[in-house]
Amino acid sequence: LAVEEKIQPELAIKKRPVDSNMVGLTIGYVNSDTVTANYLFSKQLNADLMAKQSSAENQLRKVSKKLQEDAQKFQQAAPIMGREELERTQAELMKRQEDLQLMEYELSQKLQDKGYKANYDYIMTTDKYLQKIGKDLGYDYIFGYRTGDLVMYANPDFDITKYVIELLNNEYQADDMAN
Repeated sequence: LAVEEKIQPELAIKKRPVDSNMVGLTIGYVNSDTVTANYLFSKQLNADLMAKQSSAENQLRKVSKKLQEDAQKFQQAAPIMGREELERTQAELMKRQEDLQLMEYELSQKLQDKGYKANYDYIMTTDKYLQKIGKDLGYDYIFGYRTGDLVMYANPDFDITKYVIELLNNEYQADDMAN
């Protein structure tokens, strides 16, 4: 957000739309995609996952390259190898290929598990902050909205996405500094 658009929590309450038809309920919504794209915690989780994926890919590439180099050396040396050495080296290369496939599977599973955990952490942390923010701002309900989702239309007067993003980032940064 630009400096001149800096949002103060007390302004979010004052700017909150009032609808006489709401029978005392105060409702707002946030664009979930916008929150995910601008929420510092989400950005950090995504960067961490991308770094782990890159590391896993590099590890696999390194082991695969070494296996390919050794297989080429074997093919060049095979014509002069004795039968026993040939069979032993072939078996070793096959075992290494199987180990590489297992390593690829295990790394993929670990990344998938880390992705699930990151998603869970995102949901739980965001929910914790939104509970506090919703209560602090006096909302009875804050809905998530996403284009193409179940809500087909949302009145922009009830969009509190900017407020929520700033407050989420403030909460995240305060917790991050405390830890």
